[in-house]
Amino acid sequence: MLPEDLRALAGLRTALDEIFLLVVVGEYNAGKSTLINCLLGEPLLEVGDLPTTREVHLLRHGDVPSAHEAEEGLLLHHQPAELLRDLCVVDTPGTNSMQRREQELTERFVPRADLVLFLTNLLRPYAASEHDFLSRIRAWGKNVVIVVSHSDLAREPDQIERVREYVRDQARRGLDDEPRIFVVSAAQALTAREDGGAPLPAENEYPALEEWVTTTLATRERVALKLRSPLDTLRTVLVRQREAVAERRRLFEGDRTAMNAILGGLDEYERRMTEELARYQSAIENVVLNLERRGHRFLDDMVRLGNIMRLRDADVVENRFRHDVIGDTAERIEEEVHALIDWLVRQNLATWERARETLEKRREALRDAAATTRFIPQDTVYNREEIFQNLAKPVRRYVDGFDPRREADRVVSAVNDAIARTFGVEALVVGVGAVLTAALTSLTIDVTGAIGGTILVLTGLFLLPHRRGRLKRELSTKVELLNAELSEAIEQSFREEVRRYAARLREIFEPERDATEARARSMAEAGERLDELEARRVSLEEAVAARGA
Repeated sequence: MLPEDLRALAGLRTALDEIFLLVVVGEYNAGKSTLINCLLGEPLLEVGDLPTTREVHLLRHGDVPSAHEAEEGLLLHHQPAELLRDLCVVDTPGTNSMQRREQELTERFVPRADLVLFLTNLLRPYAASEHDFLSRIRAWGKNVVIVVSHSDLAREPDQIERVREYVRDQARRGLDDEPRIFVVSAAQALTAREDGGAPLPAENEYPALEEWVTTTLATRERVALKLRSPLDTLRTVLVRQREAVAERRRLFEGDRTAMNAILGGLDEYERRMTEELARYQSAIENVVLNLERRGHRFLDDMVRLGNIMRLRDADVVENRFRHDVIGDTAERIEEEVHALIDWLVRQNLATWERARETLEKRREALRDAAATTRFIPQDTVYNREEIFQNLAKPVRRYVDGFDPRREADRVVSAVNDAIARTFGVEALVVGVGAVLTAALTSLTIDVTGAIGGTILVLTGLFLLPHRRGRLKRELSTKVELLNAELSEAIEQSFREEVRRYAARLREIFEPERDATEARARSMAEAGERLDELEARRVSLEEAVAARGA
């Protein structure tokens, strides 16, 4: 919550326990102290051509006149003035004061005010600085009366009316309101009072102002204003807080969108990996199926009566099988595995680079937000930007230190080990092609050994076609098993690498994504609570209006 809102809410408790609070504001030399002296009937406050009110003066009723510094910059007066029985009066430094402390004190009392008298000078009416300060007063929903001072300094007969219309027009345009306006000369009224109540010029509306203040302080009207004042302040606080909550929700929603873009990208990354794996697995399967087709042709061509003598030479059969069937199968499978791994590595790097780009864009958006948010402290936005900066550090280190070739070699080694374990090949064998060659060598020995065994056990030539068919079925079974085991080994290794890549990114971003979602839920709950408070405030406001009717 904004500090000024916290002060305003804290002041509401005090304001409800206090009597009516009248706050007088305006630029220095506007005649604030003179007007207060006139209202109270005696010169209690110092006046002069130069700024004389350097502190906030709080005037209360007291039987014995006294004044002391209640706190730094705040002088508390007790005076036996009759008007002070019904209200407290606050005299403030000029709104154009260069002292920040004085402005803070002035603005601290405005939210507690039940009625604000805003003074402007006839000779310099409704200056830009006055408009800005009056806009802040009106933002608190305060009942404002504009007093144009120094009516006795009018140089032309119609000057007062021209100034009145100008002030009314400016207030109507800038404040979307038409406040009550009095043109007065408090100094002239004080002099007339000292002269025994001499009549004032018609253009001096001080008597009308005094009568209006007195009427306003009548019990019924005073109570209505007193009760409306904190509700007006509360309305402003609630409006600001709802806007602040909305800003924070937009801030956290932007953070959550960035997190989800990265984590959602991981889901898409894993989906693409699965699709690409299926494509490469299909290519590898085709290589193995071609080996099976060549094996069937080999058996058809080799296991014949005319080759009976050659079939008895195991070395010839084995060499022919290696050449005609096995051929470059291992190399072609190795090429497909390497292509799959290279694609995996490139996609992994691209995923991290997209994450880095998303983080940088979010950091830029947060830096822009720090300059445009109205109700969120800049430190809060900068802290969010720092969080994203910290999230980006491990991503940046990973991308900057990423060596595609080295990473591909690491994955190839992992796949090679998996295939080696699958086919029971010695771990010393290096390279996917070498491992597959060893596996295919075992297949070669099994098949060619079976051919030799078939020839040896033949008892009749009519059995040869039957044995050839059996050899083809056994070859198909062995190739099918080889293909399944190879596919499983590659898929398990591949999926493990994909999970490993995704897990590293999720480990970085999921905790912050979850925390951001919790913040967003908290802001949604805060918004609902503010809506409930506003409904309650409206209900109280209606009750006060009914009481004052």
